[in-house]
Amino acid sequence: MSTSAKSKQRPGFLDNLMTTGPKHEPETEEAEQTLKEARLALITPMLDVVFRSGKVRSFGYAYLSEVEFEPGDTLTLKFTSGAQVVIEGRDLARHRQQVRLHRASEIRESSESELELDGKDVSQVERIQITEGDKP
Repeated sequence: MSTSAKSKQRPGFLDNLMTTGPKHEPETEEAEQTLKEARLALITPMLDVVFRSGKVRSFGYAYLSEVEFEPGDTLTLKFTSGAQVVIEGRDLARHRQQVRLHRASEIRESSESELELDGKDVSQVERIQITEGDKP
């Protein structure tokens, strides 16, 4: 066989090897598949914003870019999408700390009957307002 004939065969052989990939024993392939199936999904924490009406809106903690707290109890959550959640109420410092640490699962507007309670050190969310941002 001439040198030119060998060089013409070799690229096809290499291409075939590159596209099919390495072959494994059936036991190895089965073990890899079992490992893929056993792998747990990563939990993506979200913050539920619950309105008095029962409407719920969930925001990904991964997209929370800023938490702003103003004494007088206004808590503003800013997301990378440009959305802002403004929470107004009383004694919201605990909510701020929970959100800052990604520990709050929800922030819920207080019911009408809860708003009538006048206890000291009672955290109450009087109003939640969401301003939409620019969505891609």
